[in-house]
Amino acid sequence: MRIVSVSGACSRAGKTTLAESLLRALPRGSAAAVKFTTTEDVFERCPRGSVCVVCDIDVPFRIVRDSAVLREPGTDTDRLAAAGAREVVWAIARAGAAPLAWAAVTRMLEGTPLAILEGSTVVEQGLARPDLRLFVAHRSMPPDRWKATSAALVAAADRVVIHTAGPAPSSRVVDALDALGARDKRVIADATRPLREWAPDLERRLHGLAGAGTAVSAAS
Repeated sequence: MRIVSVSGACSRAGKTTLAESLLRALPRGSAAAVKFTTTEDVFERCPRGSVCVVCDIDVPFRIVRDSAVLREPGTDTDRLAAAGAREVVWAIARAGAAPLAWAAVTRMLEGTPLAILEGSTVVEQGLARPDLRLFVAHRSMPPDRWKATSAALVAAADRVVIHTAGPAPSSRVVDALDALGARDKRVIADATRPLREWAPDLERRLHGLAGAGTAVSAAS
C-alpha cells in the first residue's frame, strides 16, 4: 500500500482540507482515507475543554468503521468520504498503543493501492513510511501554537502548504516555516481549490502513486 501523509502544525491547520483536495484529484474510489488520532496514555483533560470520546477512550485503541459514526454530517471523516475515499478508517489510540493500532489499520486495508493518511504520530514513530509527505500550516495560526514536532515534520516534508482562503499569510508564519527549511518546497494556496490549479506537479505525482499502487496490487 502506497501512503500519502498529511500532517499539520496544529489543530485546525487545514489537514482535512488538504486531504480532501488530494482525494478529489483522484478518480473516485482510488484511495482509502485514514484518520489517525492519538491521545495521552493517561487521560487528564481534553485540550478542547469538554467531555471527549477521543481522549477518554477506555481501551488501548479503537478502530471506527461504522458508517453511522463516520458519516455524521460535518465531521472530518464525513468530509473524507464525501471527497471520494473508497473507504474511511478512523483509528483512535493512546500514545503507547499507536503501533498496535497502526498494525490493525494496515491489516484492514490490505490490498488497498493507496491511502491518504491524516495524522503524524505513526509517521513520527516510523510505523508508517509515506511515499509522499505533506505538511500544512494555517495562514494566521502563530508559530508559538504549533506542535513541538513541526520542525521535524517540515524538514521531512516533500511539500509544505500554507493554507489560505483569503488574505495573504502572516509574515510570521512564512518566516517561521522558511527558518525550518520550507522555502524551496512551500506553496501558498487555497487548499479547497482543485489540486491541479495550485500544484499540478503534486497532482501528477499523486496519480503516479495511485497507478503504481494499483500495479503492485495486481502483480501481487
